Amino acid sequence: MAFGINLHRIVRGTIESVHGDEECQIYQACGQKNIKGKVHPIYQSPVDARINFQPLDSQALQHLEAVGDTSTNIQAFLYSNKSYPIAGIKRIPIARGGDYIRRENGEWFKITAVFEDWSQDGWINVGLNQQPDGPDLTYSEGD
Repeated sequence: MAFGINLHRIVRGTIESVHGDEECQIYQACGQKNIKGKVHPIYQSPVDARINFQPLDSQALQHLEAVGDTSTNIQAFLYSNKSYPIAGIKRIPIARGGDYIRRENGEWFKITAVFEDWSQDGWINVGLNQQPDGPDLTYSEGD
């Protein structure tokens, strides 16, 4: 249960009218497998998500220690129709560092930072770095 006013929900319509969301897929990291002494990352089956991509502001660039570099670093707001509650000491995020996003146009981005995590209210703000290729899904679920 979230407390206070969810300002993001109030301004959501205005944000979308200026810069609309994209339907993308999130590949969430869920561990690794050791295959004959070589460690391979594993990812859950992709889930569809509404994502709003935005340029990084100077404060976010400093957070990523990439001041002046905007060519491959952007931020995104990820939205979910369900809340991810905090249960005891375990918080379930919508996404976290190490996850990948695949845009409709085939571009891949890796989540490198979490700027704001409001998973309990159905959204999160993350820093992304564009990748030349997607993750190795050889040993992942559903692929």
